[in-house]
Amino acid sequence: MTSPTTVSRLDESARQQLTTRLANNPGIILEQLAATHGCSIMEVIECLPAGMWQRLPGTSFVPLLQEIHGWQTPVTLLVHSDDAILEFTGPLPPGSLGHGFYNLENASGLHGHLRYQHCAAIYLVERPFMGKPTVSLLFCNTAGQAMFKIFVGRGETGELLEQQHQALLDFAEAHRCKVCA
Repeated sequence: MTSPTTVSRLDESARQQLTTRLANNPGIILEQLAATHGCSIMEVIECLPAGMWQRLPGTSFVPLLQEIHGWQTPVTLLVHSDDAILEFTGPLPPGSLGHGFYNLENASGLHGHLRYQHCAAIYLVERPFMGKPTVSLLFCNTAGQAMFKIFVGRGETGELLEQQHQALLDFAEAHRCKVCA
């Protein structure tokens, strides 16, 4: 098994270009920008306007997934690679630690094994996307790439589920990365 590949860091000129581009269009697909600029998605996120993101430590991985499971309301979990964008919408199943993984336990629907110790940071991102406000969590590995994302669910008319949104804000306040703030 190989570890994630590290990508080059942005120089100051490229960072400024990216910051300006994201200020003008914060809804652009972050993975595309990272690929275009040869940088990590973490670097792209940190070029978003300051009020659109918060960084949580990777050590929040397990408690955050347990928090989200406790809601028992639908969220969208998304995995974005060069070759596919896979989505699951529904309540996040329970999980437990074992054999180096956070194991999602579900007899049907979403299940699998997540390398929680590879999580270096979790970003709470609030930005417009496709003309709608979105709130998401981006779980980033030690190479600065997205492991997966979880989006706050939506109601019948497309509005964000406010209870989920507030729960994430409360969680972020309690677990904010002291080194990163």
